[in-house]
Amino acid sequence: MDEKINTEVFFFSGDDGYLYMHFPVRGYALKTHVNNEPLVNKLVQRTALTVQEYRHPLVVKLLQKGLMGTVFKSPPIVQDKLEFRPIEATLLLTESCNLACSYCYAKATTQKFAPMTREVAKAAIDLVIENAKTHKYKTAEFRFLGGGEPTLEWELIVWATNYIRFQADEAGVNHWIRLITNGVLINDEKACWIAKHIHYVTLSFDILPDLQVNRSFPNGKNSHKAVMRAAQLLCKHGVPCHFRTTISFAASDRLQEMVEFTHRYTAVKTIRFEPMAEIGRASDTEMNKPAQQAFVNAFIAAYELGKQYGIMVTCKMMTNIQRRSSRFCNVEFAVTSEGNVAGCHRYSRQNNAGFDFYHVGKWTGQQFDFDMANINALRRIDVHAFPECRNCFARWSCASGCLSARMQDGEISQTGPLCHLTQELLKFSIKEALLA
Repeated sequence: MDEKINTEVFFFSGDDGYLYMHFPVRGYALKTHVNNEPLVNKLVQRTALTVQEYRHPLVVKLLQKGLMGTVFKSPPIVQDKLEFRPIEATLLLTESCNLACSYCYAKATTQKFAPMTREVAKAAIDLVIENAKTHKYKTAEFRFLGGGEPTLEWELIVWATNYIRFQADEAGVNHWIRLITNGVLINDEKACWIAKHIHYVTLSFDILPDLQVNRSFPNGKNSHKAVMRAAQLLCKHGVPCHFRTTISFAASDRLQEMVEFTHRYTAVKTIRFEPMAEIGRASDTEMNKPAQQAFVNAFIAAYELGKQYGIMVTCKMMTNIQRRSSRFCNVEFAVTSEGNVAGCHRYSRQNNAGFDFYHVGKWTGQQFDFDMANINALRRIDVHAFPECRNCFARWSCASGCLSARMQDGEISQTGPLCHLTQELLKFSIKEALLA
């Protein structure tokens, strides 16, 4: 018998009398009693087992799951692309905004920028739907986002949505549309329209009234009432939505309060807490990202409270358990209002440090011209590019973390900004998944 673990495996102590084994590339995890640690160590180190050990229930289960064999299955490697055929588009309709959020990655302002033209929007929609026709899932996905606030260009949203629906039906493909908004301009009429045409809404919101200074109007006026009204209207019309809340150092001990407030005053059933990234306007202010262990502790407490209220509390790190990739995200087809294509929507303006790094194409007036050399250069930056990632148990789940969060003055930092936080919440998500 020479079967050994045939894929990458890591284990950790759950401090509850169990060891947790995670097979990230295969998307599988299990727990076993801490008394089995000597056997687990042999399995992880791929040491030869005795005949008796092969009969152990843990080994039998691994054999049944196909996690042991005579040939080690290599983890995924990113391959260069010969062409760029996106089936998703992020449409950055405008760079203008009606708020002046203190941690805005895009440094959005009320300065009036020219919106995306219908010509550019149409070309992006046509390209994605055409690609989706031959994709195995036959689904085209679209996000209305912005370096600013997309609902400032409401007529363009309506036109583009109608065009997506018509073209998708004609092509025989499914479509999925998401709106990411601060909600200030959503009234009853718009909420009713959204309910009929948009599949999901992300409402950027600081939840607690006294924290809304972070998401204020340019004149400093609190935007909390306006966003609360939008949340209530979206819920009234049955729009699937969630709060997306950026957590700074100052707010990191108030996550449970936010869950309480959401439960008491809204019908929203999902809250997404994301630690602040020190990019954009946040890097120009005295705001700081939360201490990593403090965020972990506060998040878990808020998560447990949310379960009591029927509210799903989540974050990007909690969904990492579902990932099996060497890259945090694929190169985006993020179309700016000027017709540029950014590989990351956070770098949509030409005067942003990092724009050239993420610039992967442009609308020529007749077609989108993609820079395949730059696209492939971006795709090659994965877990293999960072020494600290190579032996990290979370690397296939966090995939070295958001590349944009590693950007400092237009350069990539070799040190991840949230590694401890990511590792601890991955452990927590594994334990929670095994409870389900």
